[in-house]
Amino acid sequence: MKTTLTLGLALAMTQTCWADGSPWLAEPGNTQLIISQVQQSADDIYKNRDSKTLQDVTGLTELVQDTTWLGVNYALDFDLALDFKTGYARNDEETGVTDSSIGLSWRLVDEFISYSNVPSTVLRAAVILQGDYQTGSASALGDGADGLEFSLIMGRFITPRLALSSEIGYRKRNSDVPDDAFYKLAGYVLASSQLSLSLGYNHTNALEGINIGDPGFSEGDVTNFHKLEEDVELVDLGISYNLLPKLNLGFNAARVIAGKNTAQSDVYALTMDYSL
Repeated sequence: MKTTLTLGLALAMTQTCWADGSPWLAEPGNTQLIISQVQQSADDIYKNRDSKTLQDVTGLTELVQDTTWLGVNYALDFDLALDFKTGYARNDEETGVTDSSIGLSWRLVDEFISYSNVPSTVLRAAVILQGDYQTGSASALGDGADGLEFSLIMGRFITPRLALSSEIGYRKRNSDVPDDAFYKLAGYVLASSQLSLSLGYNHTNALEGINIGDPGFSEGDVTNFHKLEEDVELVDLGISYNLLPKLNLGFNAARVIAGKNTAQSDVYALTMDYSL
């Protein structure tokens, strides 16, 4: 059972750069240090739901952003875990500290000791803390808002080498940034005792907001990209390798396949996870 749980954590690591919570919690006292280097680039954008070149909408020929993420996960006991994530981002126009998050996960069901065939189930709540950067422009590092996030996360090993997970949640923020509903689906394959693969789908749906070009989007020379109704559908492929018993390396490639008022980004990430 412990071996299966450890493998589950390794599988989940293939999507660490996007995900803050997991249905599989570590053993009490375990601390994970996670460092990710992420690059996202785009030269097209969805204006409302119509695909346009970035230059036609924003005047920028291309938008490339590099972000270094630092995360820490700590298992308080068998059913409680803390997570923290912050980062530093830069592009040709802006640099600064990203939004940060502090989360608490509470496991309701552990599939490895449950006799009801219910998937591992976790409730997660998180506080979002606004970063240090300018907002409003197309090149802003984020939306610049504090907020709260709540989600239900479930996962199950179908076989010792195949696992599935899902997450559904709600994100509420201030500073006129629209609330989001989101869900995530992922599958994991353990190719060997050290190598795992993942395929994920992430959907974020803003529940309100304005469209690019609508009244309120521009106020003189100032734009309000942070107030947009921004919907994103993203597909993610990941690979993870346990180089050492406590050291895991991962690579992810993702693409925005559909959306509304959002950049059509390609995303690449390198991740290192070390268990202290």
